[in-house]
Amino acid sequence: MKKILILLKHLSLGGAEKMFLRILNSVDISIYNIHVMLVFDEKLQALPNLPNLKVTAIFHEKNDVVKHLIRNHPEKIYSENIIDKYDVEIAFLEGYPTQIIGASSNPHSLKVAFIHTDFRFFHHSLNAYINADSEIECYRKYKYIIYVSETARKGFHITYPFVLHQKEHIFYPPLTENMLVPSYFTPTISDERPYFITLTRLAPEKGVFKLIHACKKVIELGYEVCFRIYGSGPLYNQLLQMIYAQDLERYIYLMGYHQAPYTELRNSLAYVCPSDHESFCIAIEEALFSSVPVIACRCSGTEEILHNGDFGLLVENHSDGLAAGISQFLSNSDLSALLRCQSQNGKIYWQNMFKSANSFSELFYHTRASK
Repeated sequence: MKKILILLKHLSLGGAEKMFLRILNSVDISIYNIHVMLVFDEKLQALPNLPNLKVTAIFHEKNDVVKHLIRNHPEKIYSENIIDKYDVEIAFLEGYPTQIIGASSNPHSLKVAFIHTDFRFFHHSLNAYINADSEIECYRKYKYIIYVSETARKGFHITYPFVLHQKEHIFYPPLTENMLVPSYFTPTISDERPYFITLTRLAPEKGVFKLIHACKKVIELGYEVCFRIYGSGPLYNQLLQMIYAQDLERYIYLMGYHQAPYTELRNSLAYVCPSDHESFCIAIEEALFSSVPVIACRCSGTEEILHNGDFGLLVENHSDGLAAGISQFLSNSDLSALLRCQSQNGKIYWQNMFKSANSFSELFYHTRASK
């Protein structure tokens, strides 16, 4: 039975972790022994209870000492924590997992790195290395690189044009309707007005301040709607203060993080993506599969998933552009109907894309066979 090691930073609340859980739930576990190892012991998402699945963690907490160790001594971390020998070693995220698996002492394992971000705009992985040259050398130790989108692939090659690999794959985050099961514990509010919805991490690159400014502009035009923002992150308190400072608490609700607010998504007027940049927006993917209209700030990742506007409304990437798009949606019922139809077309398109792509199990098989 093939032994597979998958190293993640943690099992927190991000899109990469959600993609990992989707993949894990679609793998035929009976033909693999899978060891999921977390760099940091943070488990905010539940793993399936499977007989051939083991879960461990290297560090109990993230601090400056740990970050220094990973940056400067990845070989030591690998040798002291990864004792067994594996057929496949997967770094499922940029940065710390990629640095540690890149220091593998196992010459026989197939090494695979996943890239989820657009390095041109969000190159957070550099924090795990002494410098860019160190990151380049690390990626050269991998035989396969898996990108979650063409945007991620392009961003990597523009940033590191001299890192060449024998094999590359684009592996879009898989999704089926069966994965969109609503949570029984999603909070509700008494406000019954029509609402727009956003599912995002409350972080700078996600454009959440831009969203608040756009919401205010729409409300000032007299539209009797509200906005529900699901997610958590470092900007929560700042956003809350901003909402109250501008007397927007009756119109903008920070709902907190909830794993599956899909009933609320389906009942919304439209999904709004305010991100400054994306590689592949899983929340937009979920909106398309729910046949919900999408309004998104234009960036390379939203252009890719919305097929350059075929499956949703792309607006200029600033608060005025976002406000204009939302206002246009509210004032034009024909546009609302058109965007819903486009969303349904997007669902069909991505369903066909997923069918044509190799499954995760097939990917293991072919990469191992061609080693």
